Amino acid sequence: MLLGLLFLAIFCAIIGGIVAGITGIGILFWVISILLFVCGLPFALIGGFISDTVSYVQDREDYRELMRDLAEDERHERYLDLLDSKHTHITYNDNRQVNIHEASDGKQKIK
Repeated sequence: MLLGLLFLAIFCAIIGGIVAGITGIGILFWVISILLFVCGLPFALIGGFISDTVSYVQDREDYRELMRDLAEDERHERYLDLLDSKHTHITYNDNRQVNIHEASDGKQKIK
């Protein structure tokens, strides 16, 4: 929105300078510039409001998409953790064998 007001002020100053240069009356610079700025101000404010609203909607949609992605990643991590916790049989073979089995009471035993 501020960028639109800045462009409006620059545009008004340029037009006021052109009018003052053509007519040779320096006070017309200020009169024309202020008049154009005041007349163009509602359009600049409305345009800024609309673009801010559009960017706000886009920011909210980006935020929602980010939250959906994070939730999906968290579900995936929980699923992988669940698969890791269900893995109860590990065997190492180097002239000895270690077997980890889940007991009936939920604790692990080493044989």
